[in-house]
Amino acid sequence: MKTKNLENFQKLVSNEQSGWLDKFLYYKANKSWLNKSAMVAVNVLEALKAKGWSQKDLAQKMKVSAQQVNKILKGQQNLTFETISKLETALEISLIEVIEYKPVAEIKTSAIHIKSASITLKEEFIVVSVNKETSTT
Repeated sequence: MKTKNLENFQKLVSNEQSGWLDKFLYYKANKSWLNKSAMVAVNVLEALKAKGWSQKDLAQKMKVSAQQVNKILKGQQNLTFETISKLETALEISLIEVIEYKPVAEIKTSAIHIKSASITLKEEFIVVSVNKETSTT
């Protein structure tokens, strides 16, 4: 125990770089897909638990190595659609949803409807608030 504490202390006071900054910069640059990969990992772990499967069982169903499954479950692998599809098929779950293509004009129209609905709700709120104030006075 003393030896381990001494080693840790020597690391803290040494002039060697810890690599912490590099890891932080990597995470910051890749945050979006790392977070999504972690969410996939959690869902896969839950599915494995529900099925009573091991990582080795999943690897056999996917026809990949146990090491690849281990990397997936660490949530630090940039998954391909092929790998995600294999996971979904093997576990009989859905991990991602690809949104149907819509023309840009249709998307803009939807955004306009959302904005106008928001304005209408604000107007209704103001009217209700004003009516309450006038009815209590």
